Amino acid sequence: MTKIDYIIPTWNSEATLENTLASIERYGSPNEIIIVDRDSSDRTLVIARRYNCRIIQSNRSLGAARREGALAAHTELISFVDADVELLESWQNLLQIAFRGDYKDAGAFGAYYEGQLPNVKKWPLKLDGGNGAFGCIITRRSHVIDCKELDKFSSAEDRIFARFLAEKGLKWYIFPVAVLHHQSLSGISYYLRLRWLGAGLRVEDGFRPGHVKKILGGAIFGIRMNDLDISYIENWKMRWNYFIGYIRYKKYYEINRNDIGLQPLLKARKS
Repeated sequence: MTKIDYIIPTWNSEATLENTLASIERYGSPNEIIIVDRDSSDRTLVIARRYNCRIIQSNRSLGAARREGALAAHTELISFVDADVELLESWQNLLQIAFRGDYKDAGAFGAYYEGQLPNVKKWPLKLDGGNGAFGCIITRRSHVIDCKELDKFSSAEDRIFARFLAEKGLKWYIFPVAVLHHQSLSGISYYLRLRWLGAGLRVEDGFRPGHVKKILGGAIFGIRMNDLDISYIENWKMRWNYFIGYIRYKKYYEINRNDIGLQPLLKARKS
């Protein structure tokens, strides 16, 4: 099987990184694994060196880290796998799909986080301007390099990339390929991540009453977030936490992994 480069942004990721790297070696057919590290103070880099990863240091935004990794890659097809994601054997199916080139309008070949499968009636799910998870995709190096707007964002960078692809007439496909998302091992709760995502929407679009109406209206009327198969109460909790991040975006836009607390770094990101 043809080999590709993998890009993993890290920031004090020792709790999950070894699972990620081992799974890439087992199922990912890696040419090289590139770590773009944000000044980790734990054993992240020790683990990365054990797996012979190339290490790039960067304290810029998450989107900028993704572009820096793409700039450093050598293969045109590349993969982004986040440091809390574990690939499964079915990932090899996604590689084969990407290599065959059957989907001429594909800008991203995506997997999905196990347990967070949307209501898909027909595979693959074809998103025109929409996005899946940036942390488990295969895409083209040139697309990421050309999407310079990524540099501005530490959250919502997946929406920025999806919009960029749509402007080029390309789609974000999601295939029936699951990966494990070990977010709980990192100490960052699922609801905290939703606040981070809500903050990203606010930074991307500014304050818009329409967004507030959509977020809270979806909670009240039971419109399932991301079309997930969840209860009314769980949907309400998800949307409420997303709304908190949207309103208090300066607090939740950056997650401080040094103490799994939070710090408002938005001002620093803009400088």
